[in-house]
Amino acid sequence: MCLIPADACTATLATTAGSLVLASPANAAVSCSVDYACLHYNSDNAGALYKQYYAIPDYAGLKFSASTSTNGGNGAGLAVKNNAASVDNWDFDLAIRIYYNSNYNASFASQAIGKGGFANLNSTMKNNNASGDWF
Repeated sequence: MCLIPADACTATLATTAGSLVLASPANAAVSCSVDYACLHYNSDNAGALYKQYYAIPDYAGLKFSASTSTNGGNGAGLAVKNNAASVDNWDFDLAIRIYYNSNYNASFASQAIGKGGFANLNSTMKNNNASGDWF
């Protein structure tokens, strides 16, 4: 029951409903899942993660999310670019290559993680990840 004019009541309900649809838990932890590669803030699949589904030519502007992994809050909210220490590839059809430079440029360095594989990024790539592509 609405005690204000009908048009105002409809607008208020639409606004309220829209807000509810957009609301989400602020601290919801994520986990890696099939068909994704997950970049972790810490080594050994620990800390916050970023779930990658598509090729990404530049990780700039992307942020790690708190995860269900060990120390899952470490790195949450920080930039993905140049902050990853390990990669867990849950794609069982494609491998992923992490590049030192943006735009899949391997002129300096890159590291491949096989189908369904896991790796700590090597000493050159750790905290030097700029892009990632499937192959």
